[in-house]
Amino acid sequence: MSRTRLDRVVAALCIVGLYGLTAIASPVSLVTPAGLDPGDRFRFLFVTSGTTAATSSDITTYDTFVNAQAQGATYQGALVSWKAIGSTPTVDARDHVGGFGTIVPVYTVTGSRLAVDMTTGTAGLWSGVIEGKPKFGIDGTDFGDFATIWSGSEQNGLKSTGNALSDGSPKTGYTGFPNFWLSLIGTSSTVGQRMYGLSAELTVAGVPEIDPAGMGSVLALVTGALGLFERRRTSRRVKA
Repeated sequence: MSRTRLDRVVAALCIVGLYGLTAIASPVSLVTPAGLDPGDRFRFLFVTSGTTAATSSDITTYDTFVNAQAQGATYQGALVSWKAIGSTPTVDARDHVGGFGTIVPVYTVTGSRLAVDMTTGTAGLWSGVIEGKPKFGIDGTDFGDFATIWSGSEQNGLKSTGNALSDGSPKTGYTGFPNFWLSLIGTSSTVGQRMYGLSAELTVAGVPEIDPAGMGSVLALVTGALGLFERRRTSRRVKA
């Protein structure tokens, strides 16, 4: 080995010794929650591992944050897009994330159902009391019951007037309280807090169901073709 090459190897080993080897984490591959069938629609919700201040009045600032925190998570091989569950003085959280009023359930990334739909009805995401605790990070890390989450919102997903994101004391929720998951107290906007990220609407992949009426038409066509073939074959035999 040449002296130059040896020097490079030694230098590389020194860097490893000083800083150690850092594993490159692969994006999380999210799994379909139990009980869902091919064609079913649903959404995932996760808690960011990192924190941010709530001083910006631009909702896209928080979208950028939660998408970065999702670390390229995929579902069925496709990158999942996320929106922050938050309200500014000009944007309501339930309008921002989309799907208000739709019968689409929401799950944690660990597969637990949080809400039966995107409505204000019983156990709906905007009902005030959801079914579970939204306390899991994108990789399934449990942040416990007392992690505070920026929302700037009331429990119904509308902005908290005077306490929206970018106001002096935006509303925060708590991960371990289904009745206060989105809104409980106000905190100084300069403090670092976690946020909720809600996925775009997802559809469980699978073999589509066959329309019985359409299947009957196909069978009739095949039966007719076989009958025609048999008649022609019989005709040829008679002529012979």
